[in-house]
Amino acid sequence: MANITRRTLLLGAAAGAAVGAAVGATSGRPMSKAGSGRHIVVVGAGFAGIGAARALVARGDRVTVLEGQDRIGGRALTSSEMASPVDLGASWLHTGAQNPLASLARQSGVGFDVTDYQTATTYDLSAESARVRPFASIYPNTDLDRRLNQTLGLPYLRWWIGRAFAAAGSGRSVGDVWRAAIVGKVDPLVEGAYRLMLETTFAAPLDDIAVESLFQNREGIANHEWFITGGMQRFADYLATGLDIRLATRVTEIGWDAAGALVTTEAESIACDAVVLTVSIGLLKSGAIRLTPGLPQSHRDALDRMRMGLLNKIVLQFPDIAWPINAHYLGIIGGAIPTVIANHASYSGQPILMAITGGDTARHVETWSDDEVVSRLLKSLERALGRRLPAPEKTLVTRWASNPWTLGSYAYSAPGANALEANLLAQPIDGRLFLAGEAIATSAPGTVHGAFASGQRAAAQLSR
Repeated sequence: MANITRRTLLLGAAAGAAVGAAVGATSGRPMSKAGSGRHIVVVGAGFAGIGAARALVARGDRVTVLEGQDRIGGRALTSSEMASPVDLGASWLHTGAQNPLASLARQSGVGFDVTDYQTATTYDLSAESARVRPFASIYPNTDLDRRLNQTLGLPYLRWWIGRAFAAAGSGRSVGDVWRAAIVGKVDPLVEGAYRLMLETTFAAPLDDIAVESLFQNREGIANHEWFITGGMQRFADYLATGLDIRLATRVTEIGWDAAGALVTTEAESIACDAVVLTVSIGLLKSGAIRLTPGLPQSHRDALDRMRMGLLNKIVLQFPDIAWPINAHYLGIIGGAIPTVIANHASYSGQPILMAITGGDTARHVETWSDDEVVSRLLKSLERALGRRLPAPEKTLVTRWASNPWTLGSYAYSAPGANALEANLLAQPIDGRLFLAGEAIATSAPGTVHGAFASGQRAAAQLSR
């Protein structure tokens, strides 16, 4: 199976974008030129903010990056509490060696391993006895793909034609299509595996996702993608080398007019020529940063049609490895916690499992205690493996929706959206405010390199 993908699953996806040319400088330290006299403030030191700052510095601008948290990386958060580094947020460079950031990742020295989905194993716990199948025998499934494509043919044609006129979305959800085309018509194990992939991909339940999302240019996660074992946050630190970044600096207001812009923090006001705002759309929609005179109606409407998705992770470190070491992933359908589990034992040799939850399960994790989350996951694991497991030595549970700096994991389009909202949000505002981030990536949304490229796109717009 040479090209298994999670994001490029369905009709209309997989249009690759030439973001490689936007990556810009090829070393950790941004190249500097003679100053242009402009002062640009970048809000947020995640990959979008770093991408924008690097590009602006390379063009000769004076750049100040303001980050509310006490660290660089945004939703790239690496824990060192386990026997090997564990990413609690972004974990992959999708498409591996073809990723536009691959050469920079190699230069950074950050450790990575190459994923092989052919080794993945799927466990179906929906029946009394667990069913076990290699993932390679489930995906791709021509019958399921055929049923979906038949159902999506006309909606796709309408969407394709309507793109030129910025037509409104149909209002239908992926769940609507799923019930019409799939439920009760294919092997329940195949249905469950695909549903788990979709809800993990879009970080939301199927009924909450616009059907137009299936036609969107979402970056493929090809077999042999890079699983970052040395820590995605460390990679962000490397890319930020040489930038003027002020940590623990919370921005409360951004104002602009024909003369320039003013960024207000809890401690001071900073006058500048323009602002690149890279916070999550969850934070942007919350009103935590006041924008004066405010976003144009087109931008507000686009934001209203988008939501913050949610992926939560449950990390367990055991005394020893008591599961198949060669399977890079374990997929669990049904049971107490449906999940995709990254098997750290196959990468680092350490007895660590990292469960990734999406859809309703990720939302439940926000409300359960750590003990309840771990207990449910252990029950699912023991049913799947058919054996008792030792008590974990260490555990970590994320709750990204409760994180005040992000209010979720990454964005998705809600029913009513046309999945082209990023194109609207990417439009400069009065030549003073420029938005960037994974949600505003016009290619590869929801990814590290999509966020980085969106920051560099904003820098290019500003330069023009």
